[in-house]
Order: sequence, then C-alpha cells, then structure tokens
Amino acid sequence: MNDTTAQSKAQSTSLKDQVAVVTGGGRGIGRAIALALAAAGARVAVIARSQNELAETAALIQQAGQAQPFVADVSVPESVRGAMQAVERALGPVDLLVNNAAAIKPFGPFWENDLDEWWRTMEVNVRGPLLCSHCVLPGMVARRRGRRGPAGRQPSVARARPGL
Repeated sequence: MNDTTAQSKAQSTSLKDQVAVVTGGGRGIGRAIALALAAAGARVAVIARSQNELAETAALIQQAGQAQPFVADVSVPESVRGAMQAVERALGPVDLLVNNAAAIKPFGPFWENDLDEWWRTMEVNVRGPLLCSHCVLPGMVARRRGRRGPAGRQPSVARARPGL
C-alpha cells in the first residue's frame, strides 16, 4: 500500500467531528471500543452504571482525545432518555451508537437459576439496545447520517426512509 492509499484509507475511517456513544463503556470491551473511537477522532460519550469506572475510562481517553462520562442504566427508559439528552447537550447530536452494555448472568441450568436474575439479563441485553436505539435513531434519520449496532457487528447505516 502506498502513502496516498494509506492516507485515503485513514481519512475514510476518521470520525473527526462525530459523536459516538458507547454503552457499557466503563470497562473491558466497552472501554477498548471507546478508546478506539476516540483515537479515530470521535467525541465519545461513555455510558455505564458505575461512576468510578466511567471516570477512569474518560480520563484515559482525555489523554489523547475527547470523552465525557454519563451515568445511566440502559434498561430504564427515563435513565436512557436523560443520558442521551445530556450527551447531545454536551457533545452534540449522536452519529454513532455502540450498544455494548450487557449482563452475563445467570450461569448454570435454567431451572436452577433465579427467574428475576434471568429477567434482569433480558432487560439489559435486549431492552437496553432497543431503548438506546429508539432515542438516537430519530435524529440520525432526520440528519440522514448515523450508525448504530451491537458491539462486534458491522453497524447499520441510518437512512431517511420508511422501514429503517
């Protein structure tokens, strides 16, 4: 690959002047995603339930990029709405949403586990991405710009058309 091709490729993957939201961004994979997005030039909103982990992630990003922490529980509609509104006030309209927050419990045979714990997992893993996407997609569609998706998958591009 020559210098021109490399430069062109870097420009096409640049997220300069874009706002990225990473749920579950306080640690682990979410933190790594947030750091990578910031390195690509995005202003990153890191969302999680733990203030301490969020502050730590934001501090790491701020060494070389822009980030702000936002405390929210992705399974609670009011919490998601409040966080997304705060993100837009602080950083601007959301261009990229990474639904990374997840619960990985309970373990073991289904019949031996607490049903409330299973339901909590469903709220985080299924309802969370639904709520977050529902908050940011109207703006993405109106601007004809934006991407959303779960971690580890190619995000879909929001287009201003029915049946998005």
